[in-house]
Amino acid sequence: MHFHGTEIQRPVPFYRIFKGTVFGQVDMAVDFVMSKLNRSVGTRAESNQAPVRDEIPHDVIREAIVNAVAHRDYTSAGAVQVSVFADRVEVWNPGTLPASLTTESLRHPHGSIPRNHRLCEVLFLARYIEKYGTGTLMMIRESLAHNLPEPDFAQRGGEFTVALWRDWLTTEVLATLGLNDRQIRAVAFLKLTARITNADYQTVTGATRPTAKRDLEDLVKKRVVAPMGGGRGSYYELRKKWLINGSNGSLEGPK
Repeated sequence: MHFHGTEIQRPVPFYRIFKGTVFGQVDMAVDFVMSKLNRSVGTRAESNQAPVRDEIPHDVIREAIVNAVAHRDYTSAGAVQVSVFADRVEVWNPGTLPASLTTESLRHPHGSIPRNHRLCEVLFLARYIEKYGTGTLMMIRESLAHNLPEPDFAQRGGEFTVALWRDWLTTEVLATLGLNDRQIRAVAFLKLTARITNADYQTVTGATRPTAKRDLEDLVKKRVVAPMGGGRGSYYELRKKWLINGSNGSLEGPK
């Protein structure tokens, strides 16, 4: 499923149901997610091949989906669900973690405890998974290397969920920036619309023009937004955690 906002709302803008072999389901689901994420392309200043960077690493998306298919509870009538939101990708599967594992232990070295032994063996032979319990550690490592928050692992009732963040401005990050209520509402507006003007800010928050100007300048200072354009056509965009360096095509951290 693909939602334009950050919550599940009906009607669902777009959804697909994938059937077929386990390999086909995984591949089609991964392709679906990657088609909804952003991709940046640099220049060929340093080599013949332009650098390409996915919003969330392909391997992280694939690992989350493979794990859901491999470790789900097949006695349940529920399905693996993959949802793309404006700020994250969530993968849900029916089933609970083995008694010896917790959501916290997934963040540390741990052994592999397959629920579906034969299925995991087939996925291992086809090189879709490993047998060493390294998948969640790879997801954490690659997300951090990509300047993204660590994935969230959660057990809710009889369902296991992985949240992969495409947005570095998570609730936890915003809480550390000392933003006022107006600014938080403006950030939420930006996540849905991609840009905001001073007039938009006044409409969304009820602020006066001078207050909107001060709030936006503060968001620029805190590197939450970037000013774009000039004069009457000026507006603001959320900063990305990673940017393309226009001078040499390399990929940089936050600006």
